[in-house]
Amino acid sequence: MRLLIVDDEHYIVNYLTSLIEEQHFPNLEIYKCYSGKEALSLIQTSLIDLMLLDIHMPGMSGLEVASQVTELLPRCRIIFLTAYDNFDQIYKSNKLEHTRYLLKTEDDEVILEEISHALKELEEENNKSLLLSEAQQKAILLSHLLQQNILKGIVAGHSIEKLERELRIAGSDFALDLHRPVYLMYTQVHYKTFDETNLTNSTYTLQYLQLIRNLLEGKFQFSMLDFGKGTLLLFFQTLQPFSSEFEFLQSVANDFGDYYFAKYRRRITAVLYPEVSEWNEVCSCFHRMQQYAESSGDVVPLIYSSDALHEEKMTKSLSDGETIDRISLDKKLQELSFYLYQGSETDYLQAMENLCAECIRIHSMHSISAIKIYTSISLMLMQYIDLYQLQERIASNIALYPLYYIHDFSSWKEAFRYLEKLSRQIFDILNSKKLDWSEQLVQRIKTYIHEHISESLTLTTISRIVNYNEAYISRLFKQINGIGISEYISLERINKAKDLLVTTSDSMQNIATATGFDTAQYFSLVFKKTTGVSPSEYRRSHV
Repeated sequence: MRLLIVDDEHYIVNYLTSLIEEQHFPNLEIYKCYSGKEALSLIQTSLIDLMLLDIHMPGMSGLEVASQVTELLPRCRIIFLTAYDNFDQIYKSNKLEHTRYLLKTEDDEVILEEISHALKELEEENNKSLLLSEAQQKAILLSHLLQQNILKGIVAGHSIEKLERELRIAGSDFALDLHRPVYLMYTQVHYKTFDETNLTNSTYTLQYLQLIRNLLEGKFQFSMLDFGKGTLLLFFQTLQPFSSEFEFLQSVANDFGDYYFAKYRRRITAVLYPEVSEWNEVCSCFHRMQQYAESSGDVVPLIYSSDALHEEKMTKSLSDGETIDRISLDKKLQELSFYLYQGSETDYLQAMENLCAECIRIHSMHSISAIKIYTSISLMLMQYIDLYQLQERIASNIALYPLYYIHDFSSWKEAFRYLEKLSRQIFDILNSKKLDWSEQLVQRIKTYIHEHISESLTLTTISRIVNYNEAYISRLFKQINGIGISEYISLERINKAKDLLVTTSDSMQNIATATGFDTAQYFSLVFKKTTGVSPSEYRRSHV
């Protein structure tokens, strides 16, 4: 939770901050402002749960601030601080919700009791809201999960009659009409690091579902097949037909890409099939869309439909007279890609072995079909290596040039032995990353704190720097270090101050500024409470 202290008298703000910090309220982050205008500016960007607010401030009174705060943050609790004992009349006349008032002359225990009471109220409210939100999210996810098997069956090419029987047996509904055609959109979110893909998949799934639902503006029903790692296949049906259906879905794809780039700086590849598809065509359409996206590479962040998606189904002749169905081959390659991005090493190696068998029965190293299989896998691996920045780690153990230069191999068996070795190396690296990524994140946080110790450090600021939510990094940091981020920052400030007191002749004000304290007085107060001696005494005893 976030507590904001607002008073034009700095010493009062600093005293209250110190008083509250000594109580070690769990998960409480404290902010400080010295005017009503500054406070209103802060709440535009930070969600404040509780305010200690001085009534009489120059420029803008506490009552004026509170009036605007209650509009912007209806759930925010406000404890007014006043030096006047007749505020009861003023308070009643304003009838502001969630407000209390205290005299500045009250004992510390009374102030802390009021804060504790307000925090307890907020916690109870948050728990109720959390339960409701979790229930809503679980309902969305449950509905999504119930549809996954049907959608997987559709992509696998199962008959509609079979899927309808399964639905009847299960006694469940399906979001879309299996007797009406659908628009299809294939998307791939390109994460920058392996760490991002290690987060809970349900978190991303909810993001996708809620974002797409908002973008559709009630004009389409949709269902989504989530392959994981940012790979999605979306199905759309109009609620009411209209003339610009395809153009509207183009705008949805565009907005989807814009949103993710603006909020997360993540590039989106999206392929929108140019016409409605019958359900029995979904399998072939999907593989065409996926291949089209992969073949387009990094030319553009967002791809719309192309005539290339209208290619006829083809078969390729093998040198020994056998044939491979193109759709069957594309499906096997898609499965291989799916297992790679899922991190399913056993399934991936089995799928690799199956594709290897397709090539081994071809003796010629000049077979177009075999070359296509090898180069498709090579392209997939190169994209994966580049996406997760594994080049240096891999190149130190195995050469990468055979991915695009196959003439050094004497047989397809030898070529696939190389691909298998390279793939095992990739999985070994990723498995090791899974073990140390959290330590690396915590170290990034520590480094940032150390380098910015003179600045105002907040959990909000740090979360934005490392691109993880506040609750997550707070919990992770405490699990690994045994203390919270706020406590760690305080210790770092004091340790830095100790070093400056011993190694420099700087004034107390300069040391206070260098260690992130507002004033020399506040620095001295905190230093003595932490160490048991004043800064001057510490300097004299260590010089």
